[in-house]
Amino acid sequence: MRRIIFFLLSIPLCLSAQPQLHGITKQRHFKTDVPPGNYSGIAYLGDSLYAVVSDKSPQDGFFLFRLHINLKSGKLHRVDNLGFFGSGRDGRDAEGIAYFPGRRTLLVCGEKDNRILEHTLSGQHTGREVALPPVFSGTRSNCGLESITFQPADTTFWVTTEATLKADGDISAPNHPVKNRLRLLAIDSLLRPKAQYAYQMDAPKAHRKAARYAMGVSELLALPDGYLLVLEREVYVPKKKLGAFARCKLYVVNPSEGEPIDENEPLSDASPYLQKTLFCEWRTRLTLLGRKFANYEGMCLGPRLENGAHAIVLMSDSQNQYHGVLRDWFKILVVQ
Repeated sequence: MRRIIFFLLSIPLCLSAQPQLHGITKQRHFKTDVPPGNYSGIAYLGDSLYAVVSDKSPQDGFFLFRLHINLKSGKLHRVDNLGFFGSGRDGRDAEGIAYFPGRRTLLVCGEKDNRILEHTLSGQHTGREVALPPVFSGTRSNCGLESITFQPADTTFWVTTEATLKADGDISAPNHPVKNRLRLLAIDSLLRPKAQYAYQMDAPKAHRKAARYAMGVSELLALPDGYLLVLEREVYVPKKKLGAFARCKLYVVNPSEGEPIDENEPLSDASPYLQKTLFCEWRTRLTLLGRKFANYEGMCLGPRLENGAHAIVLMSDSQNQYHGVLRDWFKILVVQ
């Protein structure tokens, strides 16, 4: 019996702390309160405040929104737009944003210039930026730096690209159903690289020719217990638009159980990819009678609820409410 107790105590705590989904709210939009946008990243600042980036902003910076989430049910009731806070510099196709509480600053991924710059809470650049490894310079157009999240427990940022880097192979497409190979990059509080881990996406489901198609990781989320949530997103839009779909899959990975990769070695079938567990999935469509298509690109950990669970906030990119058809949707997941 003593040996059994010792064995149980020796199991890493993170194995028993794998996150569990407790609920998903229906997606909502707030047409009169949220300006039409191309929202691609969101970060929680505390006290119901969120910093939000748009990948089509003419100026580099972010919006501040106040999200009114019921702390008992987890439902989102209202969104207030508090305005845009810019740096005065041209927009960089901002795709991801993360809050650094230790410095009260925000790190923003720019896909256009392939840089991650630090901003003050008023929107100005601090002069600091992430020192990316050389392999991350090999990004493809519209498939570059997409996601960033912060893990307070060990003051680590996690970053990845939307799709496979040039050094690591081809990217997914309906006529080329390969699995995207990504690098999850850990960055320390001084914005220096710490380690890289290999992550492999699922194969695409779409097989027909598309007018617009995107298959990649659109967001990362660091959970308090060391796990990461990885949002795999496949968007298929046919020429006539009707029948378009967005398929989202959330996977859980635990980098502490993975093997770091050599940053100078290309990813291959033999690379030590992180083991992933499906957390949840959903699909939205555009039909003749239904306009609930939602391309979710922003995700962050929100407030703790009264029952001890956390709210996870997801936000979609409506392409500026495309032709009055698409909406800036929000969705809340409750996780414990």
